[in-house]
Amino acid sequence: MDLEKVSFSCRIYGILVENKKILLTRSRFIRREFVNFPGGGVEIGEAPKDALIREYQEETGLSIKIKKILFSSQTLHLSTQRPIQIVSSFWQVERTAGTLKENGNNDDVINLFWAEVSSIPKDEMFSSDREFADLLPGLLS
Repeated sequence: MDLEKVSFSCRIYGILVENKKILLTRSRFIRREFVNFPGGGVEIGEAPKDALIREYQEETGLSIKIKKILFSSQTLHLSTQRPIQIVSSFWQVERTAGTLKENGNNDDVINLFWAEVSSIPKDEMFSSDREFADLLPGLLS
């Protein structure tokens, strides 16, 4: 991949833990289905916290309160779908209102589901999410 032609994407995700389970999304990007955490891209001129609140509402139907930052990408992640370098941050959140859109958002999210930390389907994740998921048990304890 010619790195001079790579664009940059700042991604932000919310980690919601309820009843010892994590909320996950099954999503679609181009022709690939994958599992990740609710969230998405930070737009130019948008504060990361505002992006997380907006993206979480759009994808899940839930309003959230941000508790703390858990992790930010530490290695190089290049998209397998487009020439994009991805930097992700993961924030612990708390539900404050709303109704969960379990059947997706009629856009990129196919459905939402809960999983125990030990059974997150990491083999279905992109590398940036997998990097975080590998460390998640220690970050939550």
